[in-house]
Amino acid sequence: MQIDKQLLKKAQNGDAAAFSAVYSMYSKELYRYALKYLGNTYDAEDAVSESTVKVFKNLKNIKNPNSLKAYYFKTLANCAKTMLKAKIPETVPPEITADLRSIENVEETVTVKNDVGFALLKLNQEEREIVLLSAVCGFSSREIAKIVDMTAGSVRSKLSRSLEKLRDVLNEE
Repeated sequence: MQIDKQLLKKAQNGDAAAFSAVYSMYSKELYRYALKYLGNTYDAEDAVSESTVKVFKNLKNIKNPNSLKAYYFKTLANCAKTMLKAKIPETVPPEITADLRSIENVEETVTVKNDVGFALLKLNQEEREIVLLSAVCGFSSREIAKIVDMTAGSVRSKLSRSLEKLRDVLNEE
């Protein structure tokens, strides 16, 4: 869903109703992405709120309405990464951090054990981000490349390997 230049201009000029319209175009996708990425509703809501404030403050920097959605998701991804880093102390060895994230929300983890949500927890942060941007948000490899700062070819390759990992995890169950 694309926004038109007039709506973006109004939002950039401080029109709250215009920004609200922009937000409502993406809100469900933003929340769905954050929920899958962070694993619980509270953090997802916080990440969406924080990224929305940042996007609003930096809206004047957007020249092309077609790039707003990617910018919004990049901002959300950065907020989500920051939130995950804040939850896991840096003194914990890296090989343990994935296990900590997966048991952090035991209640939710148990309910999705045989689900894609559980399988997503088996992916590392970068893999999960690429899969979610593709599958949940519907971004193309070129769009994802801009969000995660890599080439489109690398995104396609990582997406393919990540999806294969997901298949393997789901087939183990």
